[in-house]
Amino acid sequence: MPYFKVQLSGTGISFRVVDGSDPAIGFFTTRLVRAKNADHAHSSAKATVLSEWRPGGDYAGGNRGALPSLTVEESWQVGLVAGILGRKGGGYSFYSHDD
Repeated sequence: MPYFKVQLSGTGISFRVVDGSDPAIGFFTTRLVRAKNADHAHSSAKATVLSEWRPGGDYAGGNRGALPSLTVEESWQVGLVAGILGRKGGGYSFYSHDD
């Protein structure tokens, strides 16, 4: 089964990243997943991210908005070595204004 990197954007959140600043309203993130094709990779990456925002997830407690609405921005297949040894992805690049 091949590996894919899936870049996602999420909107609809209200997440305070730093005290005193405007809350983040969206984010970008990339996930490395193993899937039989790109469609399954997209679904798997979305499920992984949403699990972090649902009750009990790492980001659920700080989110005052909705569960993020996710969009696949880009995805690409990576080689076996990059899939096995590559950075698994995680973390978020938040933004606070709709620019």
